[in-house]
Amino acid sequence: MLLFLAVSVLLCIPGETALSLAQVQQEALLHSPSLREGESKVRESRYKVDEAYTLVNPTLQLTASGNRITPPVAFGIGGQTLVTVQPEYNYNAGISLRQTLLTFGRLRWAAASAELNEKAVQADLQDRRLRVLEEATLAYYETLASTEQVRISEDQLKARQAHLQDAVKLVKAGSAAPFDVKRDEAAQAQAEQQLLEARNRAGLARIRLFTLLDRQDRGESLEAAAELPPPPAEELEQALARRYDLAASRWSAEAARARVSLADSQDAPNLGLQTDYVTRNQVAFSPARQWTVGLNLQVPLYDGGLSESRVLQAQEIVEQLQALYDQARRSATLELQSLVLDLSNRYQRLAVTDRNLASAAEAARIARLRYQNGLSTNVELLDAEAAFTTAQQEKVSARYQYLQALARYRRAAAL
Repeated sequence: MLLFLAVSVLLCIPGETALSLAQVQQEALLHSPSLREGESKVRESRYKVDEAYTLVNPTLQLTASGNRITPPVAFGIGGQTLVTVQPEYNYNAGISLRQTLLTFGRLRWAAASAELNEKAVQADLQDRRLRVLEEATLAYYETLASTEQVRISEDQLKARQAHLQDAVKLVKAGSAAPFDVKRDEAAQAQAEQQLLEARNRAGLARIRLFTLLDRQDRGESLEAAAELPPPPAEELEQALARRYDLAASRWSAEAARARVSLADSQDAPNLGLQTDYVTRNQVAFSPARQWTVGLNLQVPLYDGGLSESRVLQAQEIVEQLQALYDQARRSATLELQSLVLDLSNRYQRLAVTDRNLASAAEAARIARLRYQNGLSTNVELLDAEAAFTTAQQEKVSARYQYLQALARYRRAAAL
């Protein structure tokens, strides 16, 4: 059953358009949980910016209360009540408006910290996009490579079956030893085993690919890879300047510096406008309705060292984030340099595998002619064809490993 599924997914549905790399990348972006999380973080950071600006937004509050006092409080002479100080039933309702006029730095640094954090989150989202594209590209090329390996294994099995038939004919004609048939049967069994393994790898590659796309595999074929471009030639500093993960780390450090200033501004005064309108039951000398307007100045004198502790904590966070950025830059530099070297080596390997494949093909052709004319044993032929199959597999591996290395470099260089 597993073999049937592995074979069926490799077949192209007649009349169906092949799945391109661009389509795979687009679907991966649409169905990525990592991007969904990142987009939510971006929206959250925007709400934090809005929250920072609420420091200077007006606030309106309605309050109401009612109570009963027994006995009521009154002032009188000779048993006669002259002034009611607190009646039995009381109510109080009011509306209050507060408007901050000056924050002395609180608004500036709170907004700056939130906006810088938003930039960091947006840069992180772009880095996530590149990583999803890289993952989709690697899965696409892995599926193509495994499919080609299946084709090579199928060709190898067909060749082994043909050799076995030739060996049987030659033995009957007395031109070959009977042991050649046994050797060819063993070689055919080995080719069958290799084909099964290749189909299993291809089936697993397709499972990984379509799991990434979050949909079922409908047996689509994949478009062949385009021509191989040469390795890009680019300055290291230019690539580092484009990296979104480094940008996110820089913005996070800048946001932390703004939080240091924000923590320091907590000792600054605060000036605001306050107005209240109150309606209540009239008692003693208090009117039933009253409206007050005034300025409110608050000057912190001593908070027990709270602000200083917060400033020192914020400074240490800046130091930690700066250290993380320095480490991330070193890691990014090492990654880019390693990928450039790996890309160059794999590109050079392509020419080597081409020459090796041409030599192996010619050697297999000559060995086949020698065996058919009784000039050699099938051991020489089997070895030559095994070398030819290996050369084909190495060429396929070299081609797609170069494309995968190129995809890794493009993600690392933010191309």
